[in-house]
Amino acid sequence: MTGGVALLREIIDSCTDSERKIAEYLVSNPKTAVFCTIAELARQADTNPPAIIRLCKRANLSGYRELQILLTRDLYSAPGYEAEAPSPALELDSGQSVEAIAKTVVSRTTAAIERVLSLINAAAVEDATAALLGARSVAIFGVGASANVAYDLYQKLSGIGIPCSFAFDADVQISVACGMTPDDAAIAVSYSGKSTHTVAIAEEAKRSGARLIGLTRVGQSALSKLADIVLSVPATEPIVRTSSSLSRATQLVMVDILYATVICRSIERSVPLLERSLKAVHEQDAKRDAEN
Repeated sequence: MTGGVALLREIIDSCTDSERKIAEYLVSNPKTAVFCTIAELARQADTNPPAIIRLCKRANLSGYRELQILLTRDLYSAPGYEAEAPSPALELDSGQSVEAIAKTVVSRTTAAIERVLSLINAAAVEDATAALLGARSVAIFGVGASANVAYDLYQKLSGIGIPCSFAFDADVQISVACGMTPDDAAIAVSYSGKSTHTVAIAEEAKRSGARLIGLTRVGQSALSKLADIVLSVPATEPIVRTSSSLSRATQLVMVDILYATVICRSIERSVPLLERSLKAVHEQDAKRDAEN
């Protein structure tokens, strides 16, 4: 279930000055949004109502009312509504021990994965599941580091009988997007949501009439604006990254959540196919071992 405070913390670095002012105020005073009108919130935060509306749009919310609902959930769910702040960036030090590096990497990855749960939008996952199960075929897109995530999803969906395609070549991906129909579904994976290749491919898929699912970083981006359904992952990486390890980890967790939901919503169809494919793979492995 998405948390309002967690959502605001995820997008705060991408906000304009006026939007950041509101976001920071609400993180410290979430009750204000719960109990105040938009005009009263603007007065207390020393800003204006249009800036609040822009903040809601940046967070991919339908409006101020949805933000109020999310903050209400924070306040009246479990004690300690405030989500954990993002962990600090990995500090590179040539003298750092392997143990220290391992501890930092594991703790940061664990924290990032836990933030996926704080941002999960159950309705979006259900909508994406329905789109995949109802599609004639599914095309999966992603380039660079996101291509590995896209390929992982391709392998999973193929194993439960969902007709789908994926190619590492971006030119092949855009050709596939051009050949889609309104009966198809597309999944575009891009952590930043700004990848030139992925956005161009997503645009072609939309032009073809396909239902577009975007797996991307929380907040507004070219991909999130195009997508019919957005599956958001936390903002875990700085603009200049030492690697894409955290974004890859959170994207893979979201893939696993989507995959598990697809299986749960199609148990009679998926489980026998999954068992059959696993059995066939093991039989081939046994044959190869015997030949060697």
